[in-house]
Amino acid sequence: MTLTAVALAIPLVGLVVRSFSGVNGPTFEWYRRMVVEPDPGLDLVAATGLSLRYAIVATVMAAIVGATAAVVATRAGRAGQRFDTLVMLPLGASAVTVGLGFLLALDRPIDLRGSWLIVPLAHALVATPFVVRAVAPTLASISEETRDAALTLGATRNRLLTTVDWPLARRSLFVGAGFAFALSLGEFGATVFVARPADPTLPILVFRALGRPGSGGTAAAAAVVLMVVTGVAVLAVDRFRTGKEAL
Repeated sequence: MTLTAVALAIPLVGLVVRSFSGVNGPTFEWYRRMVVEPDPGLDLVAATGLSLRYAIVATVMAAIVGATAAVVATRAGRAGQRFDTLVMLPLGASAVTVGLGFLLALDRPIDLRGSWLIVPLAHALVATPFVVRAVAPTLASISEETRDAALTLGATRNRLLTTVDWPLARRSLFVGAGFAFALSLGEFGATVFVARPADPTLPILVFRALGRPGSGGTAAAAAVVLMVVTGVAVLAVDRFRTGKEAL
């Protein structure tokens, strides 16, 4: 376990050290450049805000689609099992494939290739399987006796979702949504195909900075911001999960 922790910590610590390292010693210059006087395409504040906006929209999409898919997968028998396999297909495809597919396919009947919405759509497609995997086991664990008892007391099939399934599965849905949020923040493979050049996300900003001579510190600083924002999201999910379990 110690070796694993060290292996994980080394690159992260290296990023932090590099982001505060200048020619003459420790400095905040790399951060200042992207906040006070950002070069074109390297605005850290704008990229962070855009990444958060995309992540929120993608999380809502992934939560709605993932929860619906989990219900179908666990309540539709063999057809549900086949549907579950279909929903998992994005996990077996590269995010680059997903991004290119979106770019080529979303041109009619409504052309979304020039819309900002195409980015959270791509993120939601990548994140939906994780939401399904968080929610489906909880739904599958709900005993038929509990559902039959609710039906006996007069609940309809649709009402079972709100009175039985939702109270038991909502924590899993929130956890899945949290991971979808974190995945959206760090998604690069699909985003590089569908994002507009004038509106880079944090991962794309890191990539751009690496391609400019003398901007290694800038790229490290942007990566540290991405690491912090994503880390906060993951810690919030973990705190929510463990806190509820403690109750």
